[in-house]
Amino acid sequence: MPVFTEAAHTAEFILSEANGHRSRESGTLASGQDLAAGTVLQDNGAGKLVAFDADTNTAGDLVDEAVGILLAAGDASDGDIEVAYIARDAEVNLKLLTYPAETTAGGQEADTIASLKLLGIIARD
Repeated sequence: MPVFTEAAHTAEFILSEANGHRSRESGTLASGQDLAAGTVLQDNGAGKLVAFDADTNTAGDLVDEAVGILLAAGDASDGDIEVAYIARDAEVNLKLLTYPAETTAGGQEADTIASLKLLGIIARD
């Protein structure tokens, strides 16, 4: 019998958000990105969104902070696309987010949670 794997649903990771659409923003997903709903995002320095990398400098501080979480899957393989994302004031399910995997040095999950917290986005287990 075949096994089916279901992709993340649009906004499935949201536990609560601010009234109306106050938690949401729209932006441009940079060309070459094919991301699932719930992917933590950062600005690529040119005003476009890319997957959060949690890179740190020699002092251990994040090079780029998270700017939000992708609301629905976005495939920008063939060029930039417009997307919606959670940018502030929300509670989200950490288990349904996509963010950098822990390296041997560690800290990626903690850095991701801390960066989201600066936006008022609380990641719950």
